[in-house]
Amino acid sequence: MPVYYGTDRAEKKIGERLDYGSKRGRRLELGRALVTIPKIHKQPQIERPWAISVFNITLYEEDEDPNRHFTMQEIRALSEADFLALVRERLAKSKRYKDHAFIFVHGYNTTFDYAIYRTAQIAYDLKFDGAPFAYSWPSGGGIASYTYDRESSGQAEPYLREFMEMVITKTGAKSVS
Repeated sequence: MPVYYGTDRAEKKIGERLDYGSKRGRRLELGRALVTIPKIHKQPQIERPWAISVFNITLYEEDEDPNRHFTMQEIRALSEADFLALVRERLAKSKRYKDHAFIFVHGYNTTFDYAIYRTAQIAYDLKFDGAPFAYSWPSGGGIASYTYDRESSGQAEPYLREFMEMVITKTGAKSVS
């Protein structure tokens, strides 16, 4: 499932994989994530490996398995032109949700990956063949990060506005939810 994203999180590398952490990037980044969804998926779950953690120390973590879990197949940053070209291609192929897009904006205590997984889950469960978008502002992704999240959500406003205006006016979507 492709998810087209906008974020004002700062980039961080995890090995070869592009990722976005909790730090504020203070600029709009665009890209596309490809998410695998297991055949055993049950609505509205996001099947992910479980872990045993104590005080932020992981004692055990199950291995990720695309047959049992949502996985991030690819995250790719894109220029605005490449981003819009991919979105328009997806919209041109849409049938059930012809020329329709939706934008998911997460709340407090949410990592970048989880925002992408939730967007993919919503699109998959709705059998949505339009263009699913996620906007991910720099949440700390933890229960103790409420104050940081409150400030981050406020500073993200101009980037979220820019992203929404782009989706509404430049993608070719005739309907945006």
